[in-house]
Amino acid sequence: MSTDYTPIDCHFYDLLEAAATLRRRVDLQYFNDLRQLCLASGVIDTLLVRDKVEYMRLKSGEEIRLDHIIRLDDTPAPAYADFPDFSLGC
Repeated sequence: MSTDYTPIDCHFYDLLEAAATLRRRVDLQYFNDLRQLCLASGVIDTLLVRDKVEYMRLKSGEEIRLDHIIRLDDTPAPAYADFPDFSLGC
């Protein structure tokens, strides 16, 4: 996976920001730095920028690069619109 940051879609950023503002629990699918698919659930504590890369920090302390997010709840990130949904449907 490229280490260069790719800015995310503004509308998708707005969804992340709204979830953070409302302190709403979210389900996430994303790639970690080793390009492994990860699933997480939690409350977004903050959105931040470090070294020109945007991240979200969950209340658990976990940080996720915004350009690695595949899906927020049922909404796919535009960069991964064709990526399959690996969430559990039960």
